[in-house]
This record gives sequence, structure tokens and C-alpha cells, in this order.
Amino acid sequence: MVIGTHAYDFIADEYQRPLVVAGFEPVDLLQGVLMLVEQKIAGVSEVENQYRRIVPEEGNPLAQAVIDKVFTVEGESEWRGLGVIDHSGVHLTDAYRQFDAERHFSTRAQDICDDPQARCGAVLTGRCKPAQCPLFGNKCTPQSAFGALMVSSEGACSAWYQYRSQECES
Repeated sequence: MVIGTHAYDFIADEYQRPLVVAGFEPVDLLQGVLMLVEQKIAGVSEVENQYRRIVPEEGNPLAQAVIDKVFTVEGESEWRGLGVIDHSGVHLTDAYRQFDAERHFSTRAQDICDDPQARCGAVLTGRCKPAQCPLFGNKCTPQSAFGALMVSSEGACSAWYQYRSQECES
């Protein structure tokens, strides 16, 4: 809702993939899937907004201005499950550096210690389903989560865990 739908235009334009911004409610998700199927049948790749009641196409300009005033993207950053990504380090701008905890406390970057069996990155990038991770439902459950995908109730692994009894063979 902050960045709007235009931020995703490159997916349809550069990769020729249909995309639908949808809400989290079951009816929203189902309508979003229907909209994707309709695009596939029509042979088009567009960005559609199923979630218009919440997400305006242009986003929230006031929120965008505040984010631009407070944060800057500089350098690389390491992301759990994805590794190091260039141009993804988020920092406070000079005007807000006085609030930067890393400058006030003796901190150093900690190595991200992922269990080599964890498939978080593969799930995030669509290369495997959550249930294909050897930790899923064993070492990693909503009650004892290993990663963010299981911690958040909206995370892919948590949702898969909650609705796994409804999974169909594919």
C-alpha cells in the first residue's frame, strides 16, 4: 500500500509475467488467482490490482516521502536465505543518523548462521515448496520457528503449515 502497484510494472514488462496485487483474505486470494488465470488465457502480462480498496496504484505519496527523508539505500546487505544482495543496504539518512543504534552501541555484523538443511531461500524464490524443506514440520513449526517464513502468520511456511491438510497432489 505504500509503494503502490507501479513498482511491479517491470515484472510484466521485462519478464512478461502476469502479476496481481491481492489481499490476504481467502476471497481476495481466490479472485487474485482468477485474475492471473484470465491473463494467462488471454496471453497478456499486466500488473492488475485486486486490492484497490487498500492499495492505490500510485501508493501512498506521503509515506513514500517520509521513507525517502529517513532512509537511504547504500551498499550491499546480507539477507537470510538469499545471501548478499548489492544495493540493498538500508541506512538512516544524515539527518537521522543520531538515532542510529549501530553508531551508539558497540555492535558488529553477525554472521548469518543458517542451518544447511534449511530451504528458506529456495522457498522465497519459488524453487521449492515449504513441505520440501527437511526442517518443515519437524524442527521448524509455528511453535518453534526456524525462520521468518514460519514466524509470521502471513509467511509462506506458516500458511503452508496451517493449510497443509488441504494440499492436493500436483
